[in-house]
Amino acid sequence: MSKILLVIGSARPGRVADKVLGYIQNDFINRENIEATVVDLAELNLPFFNNENSPISPEYVITDPQVAAWSELVKATDSVLFITPEYNHSLSAIQKNALDSLGADWAGKPVTAVAYGWSGGSLAVANLREVLGNLKTDTKQTIAQLGFMKDLNPDGTILDAESVKAQIAATINEIV
Repeated sequence: MSKILLVIGSARPGRVADKVLGYIQNDFINRENIEATVVDLAELNLPFFNNENSPISPEYVITDPQVAAWSELVKATDSVLFITPEYNHSLSAIQKNALDSLGADWAGKPVTAVAYGWSGGSLAVANLREVLGNLKTDTKQTIAQLGFMKDLNPDGTILDAESVKAQIAATINEIV
């Protein structure tokens, strides 16, 4: 059984991420031995990182219960798939904060993403790869990049079903 943590990296009302989550879950219907857990960072409500020690420091101790819950979710899974919006050519603040809140939990963890936005989320993906590399994750090569007016409408409805399905399947194939 492959345990996958699906992390919604947007907190906006009416967000496209919810539709993208549905497209990912549709891919899982045809797969066996996958247990997916969805974490909505807006609901997890992590505090902005405020520990006196860096999460990669040996002295780092998690003191916040929400961060402890986040840590347990990451530790309990085999791999993580971020649903990544591109905001102002970067990751969302809520997603960056979630990444920054943990250190050793990320080391060696297989991580991928399904990104979306006007540029297919390409700049958010570049930023995500940089952060994940610093956190020493096992960042997968294939990351879906769903472009508005190419793959998706700006409201998240599908424009090119074949492309969306193929990109999501290729992304998931690397972590199962």
